[in-house]
Amino acid sequence: MSDEQVQRIIVTVDDQNISVIQSVVTALQSAGMKVEQVLAVTGIITGEVSQSKLERLKSVPGVASVEIDREMQAI
Repeated sequence: MSDEQVQRIIVTVDDQNISVIQSVVTALQSAGMKVEQVLAVTGIITGEVSQSKLERLKSVPGVASVEIDREMQAI
């Protein structure tokens, strides 16, 4: 992905689509997301996407939310 910034993201699937989470994964990949992990029981999908494609993921059917994955540090 050239010089474009890549964001690590967490996608939450809405409750009605958890049973078909694999089709949501396929749609996210088609929209430009590189899927790294699918937590089917909880409806969470993690991965990364280029900044320019981030907004596109929010309109994928079955997606409840798309959040930037923020690193946490213990102090």
